[in-house]
Amino acid sequence: MRSVAVLVVGGGPGGLVAARCASEEGGGLDVLLVERDRAIGVPVRCAEGVGGPGLREFLEPRGAGWVSREIHRIVFVAPDDTETVLETPEPPYILDRSRFEPVLADAARRAGAELRISTEVTGLRRAGDRWAATVRGPHGDEEIGARVVIGADGVESMVGRWAGLDTRVPSRDMESCAQYVVSNIAFDPDAIYLHFGATIAPHGYAWVFPKGVGVANVGLGIVALHGQGRTARDWLDAYVAQRYPEGAISAGTVGGVIVATTAKRIVADGVMLVGDAAHQVNPLSGGGIITAMKAGRIAGRVAAHAIQDGDTSAARLERYHAEWMALLGEDHRLYYRIKEALNTFDDAFFNALARTVNGIPPAKRSLGRVFAQALVRHPSLLPLAGRLFVEAL
Repeated sequence: MRSVAVLVVGGGPGGLVAARCASEEGGGLDVLLVERDRAIGVPVRCAEGVGGPGLREFLEPRGAGWVSREIHRIVFVAPDDTETVLETPEPPYILDRSRFEPVLADAARRAGAELRISTEVTGLRRAGDRWAATVRGPHGDEEIGARVVIGADGVESMVGRWAGLDTRVPSRDMESCAQYVVSNIAFDPDAIYLHFGATIAPHGYAWVFPKGVGVANVGLGIVALHGQGRTARDWLDAYVAQRYPEGAISAGTVGGVIVATTAKRIVADGVMLVGDAAHQVNPLSGGGIITAMKAGRIAGRVAAHAIQDGDTSAARLERYHAEWMALLGEDHRLYYRIKEALNTFDDAFFNALARTVNGIPPAKRSLGRVFAQALVRHPSLLPLAGRLFVEAL
């Protein structure tokens, strides 16, 4: 049985950053990352949008070949198609994840980590003071021992289950999502579109994220409990047919997005969960790329230091959970409460809100002012959102 210091399961953004940071902090520790897909960065399973400030903590996006589009406006579309346009003072970006994640992979390799593709962990058992992972790759099965296992293996995390961590998600906190790459459509290529409404995407929203002029990721997410017996793909097909009847669909994907708060336990003896596996997704937007990378950075560092200290117990690794909650976990609890409040609003409310905000001069519009208009009619939201938006008011 081969032994490594750190085994990272999953080659998404969170796992790749975890592998790099464990290698950098470990000073020569043996770090191995395994990814079951045949390539890093594909298939793409999300809308690929990220915020600029968070992205710059890891890479500079301006002029990068892995950026599809720099965004300068957000267009909120009400159920009755009223559009409200907000300028973005700090532009977000639409990534090309098929190029973005290989860049993260190269950084992990340069730091000293080994990466294997087409390789899947099929079992995990405790063996003394380490874990023994059964790994299936192109050359057959083998067993790999690891002092620390970082599970970055997505929504259906098997690492978490094998380690005895409860990562179940209530159905009300799981969105079913579908997305197409659609070309030959008309929209502002410097804007992202967010479309709300019970007849559009019940308890969710539809999105248009530009990949170029006339080409975009068009998708939506719904809470299946409110889907009226229709799948997310059914809702998306209806949306594309209505909004972009001349559009040409070249690719598509479906999947689940967790819109809950961080799992109560994300560490066990010798195990840490990262990204979707730990429910580290913004429950208000469903965004998880940058949050996974930030979590991976913490997990990689904590893993390296724990191994150097000779203590990989759950109590020692709990530092990772504490640092994550202080960084973003507590904010996600607040976002979750806001999401729950927004789900009580009907289409008439969003239509009226759009018209009210459109009465504000464009130069003075901001997310804070949009939310302030909502507070006029729903003051109970004030204690939930005040500290998030006060600087933008």
